Amino acid sequence: SRQPFRLIRFANPQQQEQQVGRRAMSMSGVAQGYKIMVHIVRAQGLMHMNNFTGDHPYCVCEVQHLEASAKDTKVETQPVTSGDTLNPVWDEAWEIEPWFPGEALDFTIYDKGLMGAKMEGKVTLGSEHFFPQGFSGLLAISELQDAMLQVEVQVLGMTGTEPPAPAPNAMTYGAYPPQAYTYGAPQVTYPTQQYAYQQAGAATYAQPPMVTYNAAPQIMPATMQPPMTYAAPPPASMVNMQAEPQKLAVSILQAHGLAHMNNFTGDHPYVTCEVKHLQGFAHKTKVETKPVTEGDTSNPFWGETHMLDPWHPGEPLEFSVYDKGLIGSKTEGKVVLSPELFYPNGFSGMLLISGLPHALLHVIVRPLGPSSKEAAAELEAQDSSRKKKNKKLKTKKKQKGCC
Repeated sequence: SRQPFRLIRFANPQQQEQQVGRRAMSMSGVAQGYKIMVHIVRAQGLMHMNNFTGDHPYCVCEVQHLEASAKDTKVETQPVTSGDTLNPVWDEAWEIEPWFPGEALDFTIYDKGLMGAKMEGKVTLGSEHFFPQGFSGLLAISELQDAMLQVEVQVLGMTGTEPPAPAPNAMTYGAYPPQAYTYGAPQVTYPTQQYAYQQAGAATYAQPPMVTYNAAPQIMPATMQPPMTYAAPPPASMVNMQAEPQKLAVSILQAHGLAHMNNFTGDHPYVTCEVKHLQGFAHKTKVETKPVTEGDTSNPFWGETHMLDPWHPGEPLEFSVYDKGLIGSKTEGKVVLSPELFYPNGFSGMLLISGLPHALLHVIVRPLGPSSKEAAAELEAQDSSRKKKNKKLKTKKKQKGCC
């Protein structure tokens, strides 16, 4: 079950109000300030750092102000002290204002101990990834291999305006977020949850090294790197392959920050999505978008929805981004989405593409219920045929060896 929302009270609200006023006055002649909502949901894959007291992880979000004289604007979650502290759930949200276009958000994860706090890792979300359309997804944490942070950022309007109604929803372990990018993809309505918000307070923290998402994309040999995996898939022995096969709707919407790979023909990126069947003899289940041949091919838009049928519970999905050329296709990067992130509640968000340090892929995965009888029957017949062939081959080998 999810932890209840917890408010953080500031020691000096009057000082915070004065700070916000001075900030707005100093930037008023430069740009219009905005009000944003920052929702820190959870992390996964953190390290065990405190042997004596146990791990008490918490997360800090800081606005990277463009004005050097501006005071710090930071919010902080409560430490998680019980349960699975290596995969903590905070589920806390704040309103921050004023925020100005171009200002990035730093998310830093610490582990609180008796004598102080140790930094686990950090990630920076560039403003171009959440302004003006918002952001909801998973971010890779620096210093921690395979560790991810799930956050949501929404632009609520200009400073001094009331937030839109209803209040934003919680993103529940990959469930559909509010104001999600749709691009014509199938939609499902989920129950909403109301949030109480608070203003960001001033604080001082150390400045550890970070990973940023707003740097220029670099050309890297993606084929030499393993795919980014969002949670490790369960072993085949733990998955009940006798469970009823399902049907999935997979919407491949857009990518950001792809590399330039074809100087002669130009870039023609496309994406494939394949079910990674846990049984080696299973029939390949795979879909593919059309290549984008015009417009901004470094940030291509596909907006396509495909059906994957059949899919068995426990099987991950692998998304691969390719660039089509005259002779063949080059791999830009891959990402693996583990089944617990999209089944049974669905998933909508940005995924980090391996091989491209600042590239993101926006997808929606929606379970549609039991597989069609035709697809299930076809799969069963193909599997049966493969098993018979394998059995015949083994029998021939044994007869050859004994004669």
